[in-house]
Amino acid sequence: MVRGKPVEDVQYTRATKKRSGLAPVSLADYASIFHSSPAVRVGLIRDGVPAAEVKRLQERLDMPQAAFLQSMKLSTATLNRKVGRQENLSPEDSERVIGMAKLIGQVQEMVRQSGEPKGFDPAKWLAGWLQQTVPALGGSRPIDFMDTMEGQGMIADLLARMQSGAYA
Repeated sequence: MVRGKPVEDVQYTRATKKRSGLAPVSLADYASIFHSSPAVRVGLIRDGVPAAEVKRLQERLDMPQAAFLQSMKLSTATLNRKVGRQENLSPEDSERVIGMAKLIGQVQEMVRQSGEPKGFDPAKWLAGWLQQTVPALGGSRPIDFMDTMEGQGMIADLLARMQSGAYA
């Protein structure tokens, strides 16, 4: 929810943000990104993720920068340049970053449904899990699939199967 309105009611074009006075969902609000409609996420992607938010996401994941940027197919030099100029990522790059935030939101929701254990950090758990080999992926690591939306969808499905107990 954003200022008492469901995420789906918030428009994300720059012009609408100014007219409505509503703040968009933050990239760090993983649950809202996970629960938002595809149309809302498309709006976020089209507007572009602020480059500085990508650095905050990487820090939140507590993942080595090189591993994170490689998995997202992002160049360190380009990201640093865009941060310095306070620019947004391209829609193509933003899509992968939004997808990673959505996965964190999915893990957060899974834990909430399971009783929300105190002290659990969904971002750090996901970062660790992404870097482990997973039998259901033929011994590959989930992080190796983060560079495409199809791969991210496959990992989201795997997480859902893990929650349901159909992990195979």
